Amino acid sequence: MTHYISVKNKIHIKNKFSAILSLFVLTLIACGGGGGSDDTPPPQPDVIPDSFSFTPVSTASLSTLVESNSITVSGIDAATTISVSNGEYRIDSGSFTNSLGTINNGQSVVVRAESAASVGVAVTATLTIGGVSADFVVTTISNAPILTRLANSSCIAPAQANTGNSSFDLEAVFTGLPSLSRLVGLYQSPNDSSRWYAMQQSGEVFWFDNNSGANTLNDFINLSSIVRDDGERGLLGFAFHPQYAVNGEFYVSYINQARDSVISRFVNNGNLPVSLAGEEVILTLDQPAENHNGGNIAFGPDGYLYIGFGDGGGSGDDFGNGQNTQTLHSTILRINVDGTDTYTIPADNPFVNDNQVLDEIYAYGFRNPWRWSFDMQTGELWLGDVGQGQYEEVDIVHAGENFGWPIMEGNHCFQSNNCDQTGLVLPVAEYNHNQGDCSISGGFVYRGQRVSALQGHYLYGDFCTGRIFSTVKTDNQTYATQEIELTGMGIASFAQDLSGEVYVLNYSGSAGEAVYRFVDSNGGTNNIPTNLSDSGCFESTANKSYTQGVVPYSVTSQLWSDGVAKSRLFAVPDDSNIDVLSDGDFDFPEGTILIKNFILDNQYLETRLFMRHVSGWGGYSYKWLDDQSDAVLVEGADSVTVGNFEHIIPSRGQCFECHTSGAGILLGPEASQLNFDFQYPNGNSGNQLQALSEAGYLSSLPTGEQIAPLASIDDSAASTELKARSYLHSNCSNCHRPGGTAPQLDLRIRTSLSNTQACDQAPNNGDLGIANARIIAPGESARSVLLARVSSLNAEHRMPPLATQVVDAQAVEVIENWINGLTGCE
Repeated sequence: MTHYISVKNKIHIKNKFSAILSLFVLTLIACGGGGGSDDTPPPQPDVIPDSFSFTPVSTASLSTLVESNSITVSGIDAATTISVSNGEYRIDSGSFTNSLGTINNGQSVVVRAESAASVGVAVTATLTIGGVSADFVVTTISNAPILTRLANSSCIAPAQANTGNSSFDLEAVFTGLPSLSRLVGLYQSPNDSSRWYAMQQSGEVFWFDNNSGANTLNDFINLSSIVRDDGERGLLGFAFHPQYAVNGEFYVSYINQARDSVISRFVNNGNLPVSLAGEEVILTLDQPAENHNGGNIAFGPDGYLYIGFGDGGGSGDDFGNGQNTQTLHSTILRINVDGTDTYTIPADNPFVNDNQVLDEIYAYGFRNPWRWSFDMQTGELWLGDVGQGQYEEVDIVHAGENFGWPIMEGNHCFQSNNCDQTGLVLPVAEYNHNQGDCSISGGFVYRGQRVSALQGHYLYGDFCTGRIFSTVKTDNQTYATQEIELTGMGIASFAQDLSGEVYVLNYSGSAGEAVYRFVDSNGGTNNIPTNLSDSGCFESTANKSYTQGVVPYSVTSQLWSDGVAKSRLFAVPDDSNIDVLSDGDFDFPEGTILIKNFILDNQYLETRLFMRHVSGWGGYSYKWLDDQSDAVLVEGADSVTVGNFEHIIPSRGQCFECHTSGAGILLGPEASQLNFDFQYPNGNSGNQLQALSEAGYLSSLPTGEQIAPLASIDDSAASTELKARSYLHSNCSNCHRPGGTAPQLDLRIRTSLSNTQACDQAPNNGDLGIANARIIAPGESARSVLLARVSSLNAEHRMPPLATQVVDAQAVEVIENWINGLTGCE
């Protein structure tokens, strides 16, 4: 600590001296001591200097003389004493000394001290001038980096998981293309395979050359100015007229600014991009809610235009459209767009002579027919119908059929335990939500040549998990379904080229990662190890030690896991880097393995490996043996019980219920989450971003716009608002964000409260019995559905919804206090 006589004390001493002198003089006068002679004592010299200080110095040099900054003596009018302890001093350009000396006003002084012989030790030299002291502190530090990158030869994800006996893989095509954000359609025009036309939900359609080296997106038409693009709305369908090469006609399906479904015709006259001025509206349909719009359109082999609409939205057929044949909702329509009229009804439409059914209807009873197509060999119409909350279904649609919604959900009665199924057509395949699935995206019947084993299989997927299924008719005329790939992608659509090859469209793929195709892998094997000890990441699973090249990290705001402790590590292949995206998310290279351990009272319960294969991310859970010597791969969902506590292990598909493609798959590794000091196993501590950058793991050091403030839920120094918003970011925004599985809300930390679409907004998915409910009701937590969901253990209402059976009481309290403290949405 620096010790000195302050200026204030110096003035006090001088004033005290003056007062004593004045009293002495007055006493002499009072006593008549003037006597004509001058006995006034001479003025005393000022030898107490103004205060001074030295700047502390850190050095990596051990046992080395280190000099201070120079200070200049002021505030004295006579020479005064100077001394030093535990060091040396130098006046002006003289030599260093540790002897007692004198110094005058205006002279400069430098102190020198010898640094310690070991790291982390501070040495203090104290300089005293005229009774005023100051310390010069020298601290030794390590000159080694916080973190050193070590070679990783074993903890590397296999290129392909190849689970089961699949005879194909997925490979990215058009890897040179820029990002195709929210890709919902990819098409080729009739009889011309030289180009692809890519449709984005936001309203743009681009064309690009059909070759692997394509690297440019060219404008075909841009409808973004007339498309309402939020939630499930947007540009939803596109179809070339069968005679496009002759008449240039193509058709689009979108939601307009008035929230109506619109089917329109445009003509390409050779001038691109196609002008919106030529739009000819064919049909409109009022949409009472923002979801279940359907929107797919396609020309059938008969040359007619088929159109799909959902039940109008809400939940549980709120608007009563499922079995209402006096509306175009919940239907597949079939119309003739050739001729002088806007459209006409084909004479063989199934309900032309039925006054109880609108003439346009080809089939009905659908909840939300999201993506359907015609088998290019048989002409059958295969359709994926999105379920309510338990079952997704695949239908083969024929004229005049009723597919049962809302009487049925899949093969199951929906409105009651017992239902009359007379006249209803049941699906040829269904799957439930037990593996984390939530929304079917219909695909195509494979008729290509690359993968012979898929010939004739209807391929489709789930938007939430990225699981891909195939359904095929068997020899006994039934249908067999199997899961053939777990991609982790947000699969909103499939595509098929003119040769019958099927492509998978990644809704949130980065540049070069939007389009994938199936390729033959000649059988394939399961490359995921059964035992964790064989993963190449552990030196010893029994000792919980890791191989060289495995790096620990931590995050600021945790995903709630019922209070279980978690440790996190990663490993990337040598000669590769982690890119930092514009929003601060980390983009790990192929071959990466992320490790997360779940630990309760020093007992390891589960270890999750998240691997980046060539075809995308895969999640694998390992359950630890009772003796803690190793952990074994879990094929489906499982659990671990310790005393009265049950830890839930999600299935592989359920991993992608939270690890959404909209959130970049990964949840924790982002610049905002790692922007704090962390102690590494080598004993060094420092900011994780700085450490990872200096060690060569990050391709660049994240900067301002890539880093948002975050706080842990128990950070006593953080504001209630920051803690609440951080919790929503880490626990909810993986789904509730643009491109996520529930994009009607945006709960990312950077999104202002007024733009989250949650503040003072009525809930879209049920009010949970709360009167006058709002998602977030400023000042009234009791009316806030968001808080009710965080507080609930009801599986249908709970948020976050997966692998948790304990309410996060601390988070509930913080969010409740935050909401009650809000006075508005700004």
